[in-house]
Amino acid sequence: MIYLKDFRHGKLLYEALDSDVRLGILEELLTHGELNLAYFAKRFGVSNGAITAHVKKLHAAGLIEISTSSGVRGTQKICSLATDKVVVDFAAHPQSEGRVESADIDIGHYIGYEVHGTCGIATAEHIIGGFDDPACFSFPERVKAGILWLGWGYVEYLVPNYLSAENSLKELRFSFEIASEAPGYAAFYPSDIRFSVNGKELGVYTSKGEYNDRTGNCDPSWWYGNLGQYGKKISISVGQEGTMIGGVKVSSVTLKDLDLKPAQQIKFRIYVPENAVNRGGFTLFGKGFGDYDEGIVCKFVYL
Repeated sequence: MIYLKDFRHGKLLYEALDSDVRLGILEELLTHGELNLAYFAKRFGVSNGAITAHVKKLHAAGLIEISTSSGVRGTQKICSLATDKVVVDFAAHPQSEGRVESADIDIGHYIGYEVHGTCGIATAEHIIGGFDDPACFSFPERVKAGILWLGWGYVEYLVPNYLSAENSLKELRFSFEIASEAPGYAAFYPSDIRFSVNGKELGVYTSKGEYNDRTGNCDPSWWYGNLGQYGKKISISVGQEGTMIGGVKVSSVTLKDLDLKPAQQIKFRIYVPENAVNRGGFTLFGKGFGDYDEGIVCKFVYL
């Protein structure tokens, strides 16, 4: 879902929908699931160049995803829907934030893990240990990691506790870049990725697949082209009315339910359980990999 809390931020979306051809492309994808650019050119009777321009507008607005596929006819670009609905909330009133305390947690600084293949971990310079060996997650060099991936299991982090008795917490936020983890590579490989704080499950994010149609903005030059190149940056927000992922409410878990206190350990877990309906693992991107060159950003927003 695309959720616009401030309708003034929807310029790219409005422009993308202001075209009969682009609306037609969305209708075709809704019917067929995945289609290549040549199909659209033939379907709407326009040039390949014109279709490419239309597709770029839809992609920039977050309405479609583009991947590459290799076959007997060479490499082709495949389009699919990136969202199932669009909500423009005209009644929402963006509020200014109070004081914010922020921390960037490197992805190799986990304090606990359970890892099952396919799996691996790497710094910006090289793979740590070898591929598909869970023992590598225990190596001391893992604190320098910029990417890690696993078929199912979890990694858990200790969050800096900035709480004090003098301040009232309004919101706890996490943001990071993540994708599925497919054996080999699969653009469509759904994974139900879950998150928890101190054992309290916050909600589920279903990653669509593993993205490898282009090189990530921050990937090192030696990074293997058949592995995940970048992910989607997602945001999790726990407030006084529930938990949101990407601006959409995913659970009724509130700050009160978390019962966070000053000086208490705060543990944040990212996991895919063995019995997940879509057990597609996850690839977690940190500094030196993916598109954003940052780890897990945690923010304490006060009233």
